[in-house]
Amino acid sequence: MRKTEQPVLTRSQYNQKTHSIGRIFTWIALGLIMLVPVIYCLEAKVLPDGTAVVKSLPFLLGYLVVGLIESISYAPLLGTAGQYMSFITGNISNLKLPCAINSRSLSKAAPGSEEQELITTISIAVSTIVTTVIIVIGLIPLYFFRAQIVSVLSPISPYVIPAIFGGLTLVLVAQYFKIAFIPFVVCILICVVGNLLGFGSSLGQSTMVLVGMAVSGISTTILYKKNKI
Repeated sequence: MRKTEQPVLTRSQYNQKTHSIGRIFTWIALGLIMLVPVIYCLEAKVLPDGTAVVKSLPFLLGYLVVGLIESISYAPLLGTAGQYMSFITGNISNLKLPCAINSRSLSKAAPGSEEQELITTISIAVSTIVTTVIIVIGLIPLYFFRAQIVSVLSPISPYVIPAIFGGLTLVLVAQYFKIAFIPFVVCILICVVGNLLGFGSSLGQSTMVLVGMAVSGISTTILYKKNKI
């Protein structure tokens, strides 16, 4: 019996279908996450402390702002399907984003092209599967030797994220030197001055992302109007 060929989707149809499926799984993931505190409260027969909830609102709003910024800034690098998979499975900055950037760099796909969408989607999907398998395998020795493993890894854990972002920064600066140089230098200067003046501890990742995006938008607009890019 001859198989019926599936119609080829246009880019618009593909994006529409991806958004439909992505939204469904995003709501499912959010529902499962919200079930954790609900089940805990039901099992422990307790209710959240209203005063503590009110005090935590600024902290929660900070996370909301960071999530909104990440969803906007990561979108061009992750692609449509890749962004849904990344935000549902997590580990974006230290795993999914490096995989997407590295795969696009190796394939030399044009930014925003269908090739980039396909390559980043595959790389993020593979990284998710590999990570899940490694976590399952790693949980076995962690269960028996968790105290020894934690004591060994604790001294190096603060350097993991900076090392990953350092590698990504060098790649992006080398590829888009004119665009990335100004925000890169400005962010470095702000961090140096902040540490010298004693407020460097307040310059966290969320703050510097906002600063970098603002400086990048302004500098890129100026360079574009002067026909430098």
